[in-house]
Amino acid sequence: MPATPPRAESPAGSPAQGPVTSTPAVPREENWRETIESVVIAFILAFLFRTFEAEAFVIPTGSMAPTLYGQHRDITCDQCGHRFAVGASTPPAFDSELRNGGIDHDRRMHSAVCPNAACQHVNNVLDREIFAGDRILVNKFPYDYQEPARWDVVVFKFPEGAKTNYIKRLVGLPGEEIQIRRGDVWYRPLDSDAPWSIARKPIEKQNEIQILVHDNDLPARKLLDQGWPESWQGQPDTQWQGDAERRSFRIDPTGEGRQQTQWLRYTHRLPQPQDWLTAESGTQLRAPDPQLIRDVYGYNTRITNDQAEASQRRREPISLGFRELAANWVSDLSLSCTLHPEGAQGEVLLEIVEGQRRYRCRFDLANGKGQLEHPSEMAPVPDETDLVLVGAPFESGLTSGRSHSVQFTNFDNRLVVLVDGTVRQSVDLDLTPDAPNPALSPGDLRDTPEDRSPVGIAVKGASLRVEHIKIHRDIYYTEDNSQGRADPLFRLADSPDNSQDEFLMLGDNSPRSNDSRLWRDSHAVPRRLLIGKAFCIYWPHAIPFLNGGRGFPGASYREQGDPKAPKIPRFSFPFYPQFSRMKRIW
Repeated sequence: MPATPPRAESPAGSPAQGPVTSTPAVPREENWRETIESVVIAFILAFLFRTFEAEAFVIPTGSMAPTLYGQHRDITCDQCGHRFAVGASTPPAFDSELRNGGIDHDRRMHSAVCPNAACQHVNNVLDREIFAGDRILVNKFPYDYQEPARWDVVVFKFPEGAKTNYIKRLVGLPGEEIQIRRGDVWYRPLDSDAPWSIARKPIEKQNEIQILVHDNDLPARKLLDQGWPESWQGQPDTQWQGDAERRSFRIDPTGEGRQQTQWLRYTHRLPQPQDWLTAESGTQLRAPDPQLIRDVYGYNTRITNDQAEASQRRREPISLGFRELAANWVSDLSLSCTLHPEGAQGEVLLEIVEGQRRYRCRFDLANGKGQLEHPSEMAPVPDETDLVLVGAPFESGLTSGRSHSVQFTNFDNRLVVLVDGTVRQSVDLDLTPDAPNPALSPGDLRDTPEDRSPVGIAVKGASLRVEHIKIHRDIYYTEDNSQGRADPLFRLADSPDNSQDEFLMLGDNSPRSNDSRLWRDSHAVPRRLLIGKAFCIYWPHAIPFLNGGRGFPGASYREQGDPKAPKIPRFSFPFYPQFSRMKRIW
């Protein structure tokens, strides 16, 4: 069969003075906001260039979302209040809604689906402003003095068209064989039979690029009012009490309960568009079936006009098309929450399920120690007696009578515990025969019914309040071979003088990234095509205010096909800088 053509994608990094492709000129009076922004940017750059040899770029596409945004809409969910960005497809992509200075009616974004798991509301965004992509600074000379490192965000010349700049994450180094398995990157020396090693992201980088699955502080109250179950619930016959308004949970064990391990668990339930229609009609909702956590990217939840109109013709609720649906089970998860122990006795447990394994972090409140562990897979029912210890005991930093921010992570075959922002324990799980802490092989890993309720918090003899509970997942790199490579491995050349060195590049938004997996002629980027290392977002889009947070529209885009359609502003005013996203690029 002929190879499937690559997905269309515009250049991933364009010089700040404008993208490579030409666009129609915009009248000067419509560009006053960009003029003000340019003046502010000029002052910022003047200070930065005194210290760094840098070049400014604009990100036009979403291939590196959520790390970097291309042109996008900034959405706050109408129902739960979760804020998320959704990509606005731009030329030369085949489904671009911006064409010849106007809006293509069929490809115009009609709706965007909230990625917060317990919400999934379809938000109407027909009149929302389209913001420019992130403006970034790229240090052009670090690789003259140091070697490129795995997980760097790199700007380079596209190997199949060197006039085009791309920006991706470097995942493979010269002299390596690379394979992608179950969303992770694995490597070993080139042309060897050495065991495969998983590529682990640095902890601080991992925390910056993880993707939200569920935020318990942002409930979809309209669903809950009609009988939709809370995602976090105490297990039967436990003494957990929930506060629906404060979004917190509390337990004060009494009687026999002080000797029991009492679990509060998250169950992954996803409302469907029909559930929202049912709730809005005032009808009680049925109990939904739990599901696996999959590789949903909120940035990709765009529903176009033609998709919405097709659903309406079929008299079906507006929903994502097949191309946007997530397909892959993601087992690399992170739990973060605030714990408030109310006495120096008993134990607190955090649990993350991954297939046949239940990884746990056990805090002993009496002695201040922590211990990573998992019940043996050989036990027919996981219990408290057949435990496999993972790593050594550690000082937890948990004390009674005060609140602690706690994070327990299972990413890239590594268990990490952070308390109040400090790493308290980090243990690597490996596949080598003599590994002190063996991992499950990707080939042996399989989902179980417990993966539908994969995260839990428990106490044994402890009084505890829990709040601000969030679940995140790791980036999932898809094993895309639409070009029909005969060899599933990526082989990267190495040379003594570095002249023939090659690197492997992947986009963080794997389903929407034209990267090493999809290039026709070569999957590698030669060293000579590296431009530099991206190091900061110096100007994300400005934030309009007043008028309900949307500002007042200036000139609007011309609608092609429906003159009565809601207008999309070219810009809005007044506005202020988005300081929260002016940051280092991890």
